[in-house]
This record gives sequence, structure tokens and C-alpha cells, in this order.
Amino acid sequence: MDNRKTNTYRRCSAALCILILAGALGCTFGCHNSGPDRSALYDEPPANPFLADSPWPMTHRNPYGQASSPYPGPYKAMPAENFDGLFGSPGLITVAFSGPYPDGTRLIWGSSQLDVFKADPRGGSLTFIDRMIKEDLDLFSVDAAISGAYTLVDRDGTFFVPRFDKIYAYADRVPGDPASKIEVRDVYVIPEEHIHGEDDLIVGLNITSDGMLAIATKHGTVGVVSRSFDSARYLYLGGPARDEEIEEISNSIACDETGGIFVVTSRRMYRVQWTGYELTTDEDKGGWSAAYETGDDVSGPRLGPGSGSTPTLMGSGDQDRFVVITDGQELMHLVLLWRDEIPDDWTRLPGTRDRRIAAQVPVTFGDPGAVQSLSEQSVCVRGYGALVVNNQMKISIDSNLLSILLSNIPSIAPYGAEKFVWDPQARELKSAWINREISLPSGIPAMSAATNLIYDIGQRSGAWTMEALDWDTGRSAFHYPIGEKLRYNSAYAATEIGLGGSLVSGTLYGMIRLLP
Repeated sequence: MDNRKTNTYRRCSAALCILILAGALGCTFGCHNSGPDRSALYDEPPANPFLADSPWPMTHRNPYGQASSPYPGPYKAMPAENFDGLFGSPGLITVAFSGPYPDGTRLIWGSSQLDVFKADPRGGSLTFIDRMIKEDLDLFSVDAAISGAYTLVDRDGTFFVPRFDKIYAYADRVPGDPASKIEVRDVYVIPEEHIHGEDDLIVGLNITSDGMLAIATKHGTVGVVSRSFDSARYLYLGGPARDEEIEEISNSIACDETGGIFVVTSRRMYRVQWTGYELTTDEDKGGWSAAYETGDDVSGPRLGPGSGSTPTLMGSGDQDRFVVITDGQELMHLVLLWRDEIPDDWTRLPGTRDRRIAAQVPVTFGDPGAVQSLSEQSVCVRGYGALVVNNQMKISIDSNLLSILLSNIPSIAPYGAEKFVWDPQARELKSAWINREISLPSGIPAMSAATNLIYDIGQRSGAWTMEALDWDTGRSAFHYPIGEKLRYNSAYAATEIGLGGSLVSGTLYGMIRLLP
């Protein structure tokens, strides 16, 4: 078990969460043992009241970006009839589950490179309710894939999707009707003065604790936009002082409950503080920035220089609180940075670039002689545990598309996963276990605290699988064979824990679902 600190406040908070969630959500999903229990809620961060009341309302599940859930996924392999898919939406990275409609129905919203859709998960198979083809189609553009990958559905049932310099608000044409067609409720366009260069575009989307949409663009603009699109504030992380140090953002962002917006660029890690009226990195107002080891090369499946991960927040309540990233060194390191004030007695670690860095540990995936390692996935976090999966192909492939297409060939595919645990007494990050045999080529993993399992799309002998690993030991719990077809390729999509203990994942051509 991870080392944890406990006190009366945490126990009372957990008990209150259990009463609220068990009463409000426990029966909603209509599945035996579908609600969270006390142990599953122990490390749950504060809920954002502006998100949909759903098991997975946004990319990486919550504003902390943890990709972990108190709800259960499957605990054993499923029979063949419990597998289905929905195809025709290529490059689908994540989906979002809606809150309950008046009749209790919950639906799935998705944004692919081709379309925005609403799907019905009820019955024996997934079905489209409605689809809208996107404007300015470019199915083979990496920028088009990134700008639209990170989405969320809010408490009012609005599905927010970034697209280049715009944010689209999709909603039901007939409010409250699950069978309703989709409409574009509104479109927000970033003012021209906040776009820096012809290729600047929105890459990250999240939501603040006061319900503002938080965004980040490729060339360093951070903004907050009201969900009604009638107000916005911006901060540019470039500027005259950094003209010789262009800062690029290639992943999404994280938000905490105190106005912190966490942005990693190709040069620095930032806490941009939203005060309610301005965005700032001024330490006197709660912001900060810190240098980390970024490396100089972009190779393999990397989307950009520096970190390959969306920042993930670790720790809540009175726990030690960090922002977690993987860095850009040739031998990648897992990096923890103090996300609030640095403890007064903290001494800068040798070999680090900033006193704010609490840990900087090499990720070797079990190879003591490793000189290279790479993960393009965000770090999966639960409690003080952090999971990193290997995306380093066995041969050098500079093309992102080729990396995707060849990632299930056994002689090319990457192998390995490693979990680390922060020890709050020793103030040290340690490797907890390594699984050298598992191959999770490009999927973003999810973790269920209820089953204590990690889920992700993997490959075995060239065939795609759904893998389940024990969170405490890294050992394989079970796997489900999906098939060899190209449409099952995970293509950097996320596995998510859905309704009634189901698993869903985007794929190269759409999405798949496994029912318990």
C-alpha cells in the first residue's frame, strides 16, 4: 500500500463523500457493486461542481488529470459477447460521459478528427444518436488531432471542444431529450492579439474551480473563458524577456481547487494562478514557474520538445501536494514539483534545476543499463502512486503515423510499465514495481481504486488486447483479446472507466467497449 498521512479532517471528509456519492450515484449506474466504497474514495480529489455528474466527464477524468477513478471496472476477463465497438470516427482520443437526463439516461459525447457525436451506450450495442462533421477537415494533420483531443461536458450538458483558435459549445437541440439532435450552441474565437503565429492553436482544455474554461495554446497563451463565452482573461507565457527561448505547449493542462492552472512548456513548468480577475505567475499572488530538464531532441512519437505528458496533480487535503510530469531527457525522468508553497526546510536536490523539484527519478522500465526511455502518455496517479508506460519503439521511427501503424508488431512494439510511490516520511520517490513483459504501445491507461486494477489497450503476438494489471504488484490480472484489425489500434487514445463497470477506449477508427 502507498504511504499516506491521515487525520480527523480527512476521515470526516471521506465519510461525507461516501454518503453523498453513495446516495446520489450508487444506484444510478444500475449495476451490482457499481458505486464507490470507502477505500476507493480515500484518495479522491475534490469534485468540480461545474462538471457533469458522471463517472468520466472529461479527458483524464478530472481536473487533476489523474485518469483514476473510485468506480469499478471489470475484475475478470469478459466473454466475447460483452465486447462491441462504434466505428467511423477516426482519431478519437477520449470520450465524455454525460450527466443524467431527466429519465436517468446517460450518453457518450465524442470528438474525433472527423466529427462530433453523441452515442447511446444502452442496450446490446453502442449506437450513434447524432453526428456533426467538423469544419476545416484535415484527417492527417497532427495539429488537427491535438486541437480537439481534450474535451469536457459540463453540468448543463454542454460539450466543449477546442478547434484551432475556437471553442465550440455543442448541446442538445431539444434540452433534456436524450434522442435530440446536436446543435452548435455557440462558438468562441480567441482574439487575434492572443494568437502568436499562423500555426498557433488550442492544445489544452480544462475547467477551473469557479467554472471557467481554462485553455492553453501551442505558442504559450493561457486563458480562461466563461462557459457562456461572454468574458475571458489571458496571459502570454512568452514576451520580450523570452524572445530567444520560444516556449511550446504540446499537451493539455491541469487545474486544482484553489485557482491553480498547471502548464508545462518546452522550457518550464508553470503554475498560472487564476485569482478570479486575472491570470498571473507572480509568486506573491500564488503563481510560480520552474525550470526542468527538457532535452534537445524530439524523436519517435513525440508531439513536441520537453515533457511528453499533460501535468497530473498528486495529493489532496493535507497530503503532500505535487504536480507530476515526465521530462525530456534522453533517459526520461519522473519529476514531482511542489505545487503550493515549498516547505521551509526543503533543500534543493542535487542535479535539479530548481528548488521546487521534489523528485527527479530515472525511468528505466527495469533495464539497469538503459540510456534512453520515453513515454508520451500522461502519468496515471492514485494517492501517492504514479504509473508510467513505455512508448519507446524497438526501432527508431520518426513518423508519428508510422509509429501508430506499426506499434503492435511484436519486434517493434515497446514493452514495459513502471510504478513509483512517494514516501512522505522519507520525502523520497521510489520505484514500487516494474513489469518488463507488458506491451501497452500507445494507449493512455486508467486505474480503478474499487478493483485496484490498471486498464489499458495492449498487444500480444501482434493482436490487440485489453490488459489489466494489479496496481500494487504490476502483475497481470487478466487480458481480453480484441483482435488484429487496424481499427482496434489504440492510436494514443485513452482507456476510461464508464457506466456499470464497463471500459471504453478510443481507437484509430472509433471506439470500443467492454462490458463486465
